[in-house]
Amino acid sequence: MHFGIKKLLTRVGTRHEDFSVAFSLSDVSEIEHFIAREEELAEMHKTLSGDGSRRIIVLHGLGGIGKTQLTIAYAKRHKDSYSAVLWLNIKDEDSLKQSFAKVAKRILREHPLASQLSSVDVNENLDEVIDAVKRWLSLAKNTRWLIVYDNYDNPKLPGNSDHAAVDIHKFLPESYQGSIIISTRSSQVKIGHLIRIRKLENIRDSLKILSNASRRKGLINGMDFLDLYVLL
Repeated sequence: MHFGIKKLLTRVGTRHEDFSVAFSLSDVSEIEHFIAREEELAEMHKTLSGDGSRRIIVLHGLGGIGKTQLTIAYAKRHKDSYSAVLWLNIKDEDSLKQSFAKVAKRILREHPLASQLSSVDVNENLDEVIDAVKRWLSLAKNTRWLIVYDNYDNPKLPGNSDHAAVDIHKFLPESYQGSIIISTRSSQVKIGHLIRIRKLENIRDSLKILSNASRRKGLINGMDFLDLYVLL
């Protein structure tokens, strides 16, 4: 019996199924109706598709323009392509460290024998928790995860003297594998494929949003709204 447990411990993290974490966006605020940006979603999918080696996308644009909701839409649409979808709030270091602790608990719930995490107290030293999660994500065959670093709006960059600015490089897994999406208001975060999120230019998409928000399903077919748009 003891030999069998020891053998299992040595094998944790060596098979694909050992890295699966149930899909959940419970810690993310999702709007009730989101009008998908199909062009951006297609570009994200094309960029992140690959052989498991590191792929990074940086979504940048104004606050409130829909970067987080676009990322949610992508994650829900392609969740079956990933062994795990993990969400981190990187608006500041405290929020990020708390997000890592939540991620560690999710992993441990499904993989209690994961040696990288089982010896760490996820409620105490958060720096150790971060290192443990990064080690788990860097295991040789753990290549099909997706991590979202959301709200990276105060990046540590040349010229930014804010002591609260965050250096995202310290919080990235070391191994060159997996998929990463970063959302930010800054156009200066240039560590991956940049996708600028602009205001919706398609009037019908805008009318869909208005229709869903007002629960008036006929707005999109109302010519008066289209005429008003032309006049504006």
